[in-house]
Amino acid sequence: MIHPLAKGERLNKENAMSTFMKTHFDTEGPFGLPMKDAQARTLEQRLKALPDDDAFTLRRCAFERGVSELQPGERADVSWITEETPDRLGDIVLASGMDDSHFQLNPIVTLNHAYDQPPVGRSLWRRKARDGTLRGVKAKTHYPPRPQGWTLSDWPPDLAFELVKAGLLRGKSIGFIPLKMHAPTAEEIQKNAGLANVRYIIEEWLLAEYACCYLPMQPNAVVETVSKSVPGAWVELLGMPTPPSVAFTSLDTVETMARRMLTPGIVEVRLAAACERAWRKARGQVE
Repeated sequence: MIHPLAKGERLNKENAMSTFMKTHFDTEGPFGLPMKDAQARTLEQRLKALPDDDAFTLRRCAFERGVSELQPGERADVSWITEETPDRLGDIVLASGMDDSHFQLNPIVTLNHAYDQPPVGRSLWRRKARDGTLRGVKAKTHYPPRPQGWTLSDWPPDLAFELVKAGLLRGKSIGFIPLKMHAPTAEEIQKNAGLANVRYIIEEWLLAEYACCYLPMQPNAVVETVSKSVPGAWVELLGMPTPPSVAFTSLDTVETMARRMLTPGIVEVRLAAACERAWRKARGQVE
């Protein structure tokens, strides 16, 4: 799926500049993206060189193909973050055109692009990849272990990696800016009829961000895992289904009922009645 943003539009108008994690970012750059100062200055210059057209704006895409390799020993996964298939706008992003120089300056991996939350990982590399006819970009994400000085109860990378291993956080969502594109030519369409419905082929693009994201899957499995291990704030942030409320019987009530059932005299009566029913059933008598 893909979501374009106008050049002057903020990513989240409610997420003010003061709410991003100052430990990982310096300022709010173009499109409202938190970033390092050096990133912001460089990106502003690159944007000035782009055509004044909504096609050359920040977009976000989430890819369902997601995780292709788990590496538990390294606390890492390798995932598809792009693929050369038409998106919802009818555009194809070529893997060969990726420029990750901007992202490399601060390769933070967030949870669902939530910059007001601690990052869940760090991107170790991004590479062009091919699997049969599928082409795209794969990235390796490392989920760092809890540091000794961490005093809060939950360490976000731990939670994220557990969800990745459970198959619930299987998607990766990227933010990118097209740098060069063209509409398919008649010659290209003649060679590949599938390009007839393609709007643009994005030849060059700048990777701005990527995040772990939740993509809907088998609902019962999601609810079961969510009810066991996912903090309530994450359920809302990721858009996961909310576990149903379950009727609760207190221990005091259970103990009271048990005492009533085990009262001297009542137990003997219940056992006698049960034996009588079993005897009648064995003799073929209908209750």
